[in-house]
Amino acid sequence: MSFNLIRNARMFFTTNVNTNTGIVNTTGFDATNTKEIQVLDGLSFSQNTGSETVTLNEAGTSPVRGQRSFNTSLDPVELTFSTYMRPYFNEGATSSAAFDNNDVIDAEEDVLWNAFAAGYVDGSAELIGGANAAWTKTVGATGVAPYSTLSLANSAKNQMQRFGVIIVLDTTSYVIDNCVLDQATIDFGLDAIATIAWTARGSTLRSVAITANTADPVVFSGAFFTAGTNQSKAKNTTAPFLANKLSTVAVTKGIGATGTAYTLALTGGSVTLSNNVTYLTPANLGVVNKPVTYFTGTRAVSGTINCYLRTGNTNSAGLLSQMLTDSATDVNPAFQVELKIGGTGATRVELLMPACVLTIPTINTEQVISTAINFTAQGSASSAFAIDTANEITVKYYSANTTS
Repeated sequence: MSFNLIRNARMFFTTNVNTNTGIVNTTGFDATNTKEIQVLDGLSFSQNTGSETVTLNEAGTSPVRGQRSFNTSLDPVELTFSTYMRPYFNEGATSSAAFDNNDVIDAEEDVLWNAFAAGYVDGSAELIGGANAAWTKTVGATGVAPYSTLSLANSAKNQMQRFGVIIVLDTTSYVIDNCVLDQATIDFGLDAIATIAWTARGSTLRSVAITANTADPVVFSGAFFTAGTNQSKAKNTTAPFLANKLSTVAVTKGIGATGTAYTLALTGGSVTLSNNVTYLTPANLGVVNKPVTYFTGTRAVSGTINCYLRTGNTNSAGLLSQMLTDSATDVNPAFQVELKIGGTGATRVELLMPACVLTIPTINTEQVISTAINFTAQGSASSAFAIDTANEITVKYYSANTTS
């Protein structure tokens, strides 16, 4: 008997799917539409079955006490995994130790971010570089650092970018069709590397025959494929990591930072982005019903900042004092929250939420008194909350020029 070890698992993201159904194609894989994603321990995927049990309840000396069970439906596939945040420098046409034209910043997880916030339009335009993309690259200029941006501007759609997932194990492989990213949680625990925990869903889980070598690009083989040479962009094993202990946070009163600025020293926290996806499944008799489609719900961005309760007008105690003063009359306690994961150096990720509603921080009476600040990011326009504006958060990736 052959075993499958999670340590040998490999995961591939692909937009090579049927534009109408989201089903993964059987040919046409290449480095432009398929990419290996480096995932952490904790990768999990499954599809549960909905069932119904019929029972009897009779009186008498010899009641029938049996039961009959039916499989009624297949639930959506649940896929959870984590990745590190890994921005990396991509040299332009001219190699130079200084920034110049055509330099760009890529990331291991760029295709995931784009799929999370790129609304589905026509099956192709939501790809990175397309008109409806969520991930955009701003090229460098002479002496000007390039960066890449995740924007929610194109996320106001009922469905997001269609993609598939291929998971290759030791002796078997699986394909997940018609996937959607439901949630992404950025964790900045103090003694850890910056990570993103992803939750995805799909319509169908299939066991297939796929193998993949370790070349660059990766070459697929197996009975799943119908024709041609099928390849994937290889994973980047040299991209830098971000240390959470270098991260900084600034909280400023007012939408767009118009008032008092508070400097907080992080001890931990997280930011969660959610699409709140809901699937539709028929309820026909006599068949196993399968999910037919899904829709996005309320777009939500929220988080928690943990820090020590430090005295001072512009420290955490000052922020708490301000919020307690305003709590009696201010129903919209507006603040801007800016996080710089990895610190202020050349390699970092910036999270800017210009219009957040903060709740009064909780006090944790530990050996060193600490506080937890919960916030919800809102859309904004012209220094006011705007429920119809998709700009709750902007994420920017930077990386040092690694050209020697």
